[in-house]
Amino acid sequence: MFNGQGGEYTAVLLDDDPKAARLNVQHYVEINRESPLNTILVQGISRNEHMDVTIQKATELGVSEIIPVICERSATFKKQRISKKLERWHQIVISACEQSGRNLLPLLHEISTFDQVLKHVPGVIRLVMDPTAAQGINTIEQCTGPVSVLCGPEGGLSETEIDAACKAGYKRTTFGPRVLRTETAGPACISALQVLWGDMG
Repeated sequence: MFNGQGGEYTAVLLDDDPKAARLNVQHYVEINRESPLNTILVQGISRNEHMDVTIQKATELGVSEIIPVICERSATFKKQRISKKLERWHQIVISACEQSGRNLLPLLHEISTFDQVLKHVPGVIRLVMDPTAAQGINTIEQCTGPVSVLCGPEGGLSETEIDAACKAGYKRTTFGPRVLRTETAGPACISALQVLWGDMG
């Protein structure tokens, strides 16, 4: 068993009722499956199924934080549905941790505006994914601090948003000659960073 705060617990199943299982929790086991690389995915909110996939795969790949952000081309939704969206995404994070063996939940932030994330998102390296950029991920100088990755929703980030991100310290970065879908771009970038500086490969 795990509680999302790190480590695991051995337990004995007392009642296997799928709706209300009971367990006898026994010993704590110190197990760390977290990447040494701190990655922050700043993801433009996309359509439900695409956002679900992005959050699921980013969690499996070891992302440290996920910040959903409202962009110019983000899918529209009513304000009263924000809490339901966050609850759904939180459950996806938990399920992805169960599947991948992670026992420390990545931090899922509240939904932010684009201006808010440019002012407050940390990162020694900040990357904004742009298929027209001149530099690729493998040209970035290695660092030990947090790496923030900004990905747009369907249709990508607008030129105005990319320019604003660059003024805030983000670097235009391409992922090669092919244009990736929104639900592919973030997880693919995290995978590449994990191979370069993390615990994959």
